Amino acid sequence: MSEHCILVVEDQEDLAELYEATLRKADYKVRIAYTGEEGIAEFSANGADAVLLDMTLPEMHGSQVLREIRTLNARVPVIVITGEENEQLRAQCERLGVNDYLAKPVDYDLMLKTVSRALEHPAEAVELVTLRLPSRIIQKLQEIDPNLERAITKLCED
Repeated sequence: MSEHCILVVEDQEDLAELYEATLRKADYKVRIAYTGEEGIAEFSANGADAVLLDMTLPEMHGSQVLREIRTLNARVPVIVITGEENEQLRAQCERLGVNDYLAKPVDYDLMLKTVSRALEHPAEAVELVTLRLPSRIIQKLQEIDPNLERAITKLCED
């Protein structure tokens, strides 16, 4: 039996249970969180070898959950599962080091292959960048755009 534990963060109970059954059948241990807050708390308390993350969660968007998970562990494989077709969201996920991006409805064979691949090839630390900037630089960036990520992107594109 695999020693890998997968954290599933999915608000739709029926889908979460289908993901769990599919993963358990492939010999993974599985924990489920139905909200972003639960997912962050579960990951913070117990970690995981990989995370399956829905983007359209109640009260907290999956991108915020992803940021929090990345703060806790920059290298854990994260696979986004979503019905959202949004290039900006996809780009944001890629910048935060998402291993893969699966569209709903999920192809379960593809999901298993994606999880296996992510566990075999976790993100390298060099792919993920965290900046600690002096407050004067942050103020200048916020003058460009209150969202620091967009401000830096705008600077790079100019």
